[in-house]
Amino acid sequence: MDKEHVFFENYAKNWDRDRKADDRVLSSFMELAAIRPGSDILDAGCGTGVLLPYLSAAAGDEGSVEGFDYSQQMIDVAKDKFSHLANVTFTTGNVLKYAFPRKHYDVVCCLNFYPHIAEHSRDVIRRLYEALMPGGMLLIMHDLPRQAVNAIHGGAPVLPPVDILEEKLISAGFSIVMAMDTDRFYFIKVVKAADEADFVYDDEEEQPAQAHAGTHHDHHHTETKRVLNRLSRITGHVEAIKRMIEDGRDCSDVLVQLAAVHSAIAGVSRVILKDHIDHCIVDAIHEGDAEAVENLKKAINTFVK
Repeated sequence: MDKEHVFFENYAKNWDRDRKADDRVLSSFMELAAIRPGSDILDAGCGTGVLLPYLSAAAGDEGSVEGFDYSQQMIDVAKDKFSHLANVTFTTGNVLKYAFPRKHYDVVCCLNFYPHIAEHSRDVIRRLYEALMPGGMLLIMHDLPRQAVNAIHGGAPVLPPVDILEEKLISAGFSIVMAMDTDRFYFIKVVKAADEADFVYDDEEEQPAQAHAGTHHDHHHTETKRVLNRLSRITGHVEAIKRMIEDGRDCSDVLVQLAAVHSAIAGVSRVILKDHIDHCIVDAIHEGDAEAVENLKKAINTFVK
């Protein structure tokens, strides 16, 4: 049991006394989240269950809410307060080790939780991504401003600016819906935009395109879905950069994110070029299509400039 775990176990019974939740902010979070009735919801890092009654009401009689925390004492306090809610259950587990059901939850909520997994954020984000249904929603929320959260943690930047966290979320396969970093709270809403089944790997070829009239060979791509998924992530990243500029973020921060987009675009270009060489050009040579080979030369010249 690590020091942080021991802290929460020992502090659970006094947590609600010393850490008052802001009901107005939590209500605002629910309005922004717009959770559909009937949703299956995971409250990751639920603590003493501050968010559980809000989630229970949002899920309704046809939905369910699972309060999840690695502190048994925190879970016990949450049970004492909210076990009467018929659609709420409780689970004790470590988010880094627990075997969450795959493609199960419609919504995953992380209220005041991110700083506690910041060192393992990419792993946790990926695990939560896998637990969500396609089209499922992840909410990362703090009912305090970012500066106050980091001050609580000794000034360490455990809660990054929204654009930095957006990049991690986009890289994991999420699309950004909303990101707010205000003087009252911190809120990010993302949607699982793709799933592993949407990717086409080298050994999983798509069906060749139907033949068209004329002498051109048929284009036979194996990476189309993978490319489209990457382009969707890039689109989300560009939207995040637009918000940075609108918010007056420092130019150096904007340039770092633009460099990341530039790198991502170059990566997509390489995938398309390799796919074209491996399939289209091989087919063209086999069919004696000199025009296609010449077009490849022109494309390579353009790409390497």
